[in-house]
Amino acid sequence: MTMKRVILSLVVLLASVAMQAQVRPQTNHTVSTTLGLGLEYGFEWAFAGQATVIGRVGYASKDFTLRSALDNFHWATTMSPSVTLEPRYYFLMNWRDSKGKYTAGNSAEFFSVPSTVTLSKKGFGLGEVAVSPVLGVRRAFARHWFHEFTAGADLLCYPTFIATPHVGYRIGFLF
Repeated sequence: MTMKRVILSLVVLLASVAMQAQVRPQTNHTVSTTLGLGLEYGFEWAFAGQATVIGRVGYASKDFTLRSALDNFHWATTMSPSVTLEPRYYFLMNWRDSKGKYTAGNSAEFFSVPSTVTLSKKGFGLGEVAVSPVLGVRRAFARHWFHEFTAGADLLCYPTFIATPHVGYRIGFLF
């Protein structure tokens, strides 16, 4: 009976030491922009293990189009007020730390599903609702700056259903 208690105590002790050794995401605030040149404030809350949830509000780009002709490139964007809720799961953070790589500012690979609600241009009505499951890479640099690249799918859920590929780039200030 006492041997079981000793073994159970050792298992609990080793598990608690292993959990403390994990590198975990940090809670932070951001001001950032995407390819479409909007401006958003975000709050990222690290609530459990490698999981965070990000809330963003601001003036963001909905569509970004790059067209080329034989002699020039043309790009256009549509921007509107928006609110985003993004659950995010970071992975490979412990691997990066074990290799001596920078992990501050949540520098790691992640999977996320941002859900964005944009307001209509014709007033305060609902414009669009989009859900975008994506894989991404986030890197912090120069102490307070970060950038991230994402790829996945954009699923426009309202007013109609349309699925399109997603490629995104975000750069911002982290505090």
